[in-house]
Amino acid sequence: MSYTTKETSRNPYYKARIHAAEKDTAYESRLSAGAVVGISSTRLYQIERGLQEPHRDELIVMADAYDAPELLEHYCECVCPVGERCRQIREKK
Repeated sequence: MSYTTKETSRNPYYKARIHAAEKDTAYESRLSAGAVVGISSTRLYQIERGLQEPHRDELIVMADAYDAPELLEHYCECVCPVGERCRQIREKK
C-alpha cells in the first residue's frame, strides 16, 4: 500500500494520474507512469507532492497521457504568470 499525504491527495497532477489508472494500469505507480510520460519517478513525485511545478512540455505530455485537459487549465490559472495576470485583470473589472 502506498503512502499518500493529504496534500498529495488534493494535488491535481496526482488526482489526474490516479483517475487515468482506473482505465490503464500503467499509471498505477509513479515508476510506470513516469516511464509512459517520459520523466523520472522522482520528478513525478516532486510534482505530485507540490514540491515542483511541471515544466510546460511535461505538463502537455501529462495532460495528453492522462486524458486530463483540466491540468492545462489548472496550470494556466494557478501557475502561469500570464494566466495569473489575466485573472487579476478580470477581477478588477
